[in-house]
Amino acid sequence: MSEPHAIRLARAMRHTKARFAHDAEGNTIAQMVHTCHDQIPNVSWSKVAPYWLVVEHNGEVVGCVNIGYTVPLGRLEWMSFVPGLPYKARALSVKALLDLGQEVLKQTGSSAVVGNLGFEQKSFRDILQAEGCNRMMTGVTMGRTL
Repeated sequence: MSEPHAIRLARAMRHTKARFAHDAEGNTIAQMVHTCHDQIPNVSWSKVAPYWLVVEHNGEVVGCVNIGYTVPLGRLEWMSFVPGLPYKARALSVKALLDLGQEVLKQTGSSAVVGNLGFEQKSFRDILQAEGCNRMMTGVTMGRTL
């Protein structure tokens, strides 16, 4: 008899925990973001709390996401991970980041969550779709330093 999905998931998630980032982790976040995304400007990463969530797998920070406290559409963007993170660990990390991010946005007044995802990030799209996210639009992210 196979164990229920919820029990298997809980067992798998016990080594994966999402939390708010600390300012001291700014360089770690910057490295992941620069590794996963092109054209990121060289800016200071000394102030990341409370705008970034990180995820630990077996006690090591392996991923992050930026949380935008906006209403009614909260934002989770710039999801990034350390290079070479195995698919299962990445999928569990995405789930942990989404679960915490969505709960925080809901508690701060957002009615929905949205975010940009690079065209080349097909594996992330697949995981996000499996978590109930839908494609809303396509486009180009524009930016500049201040």
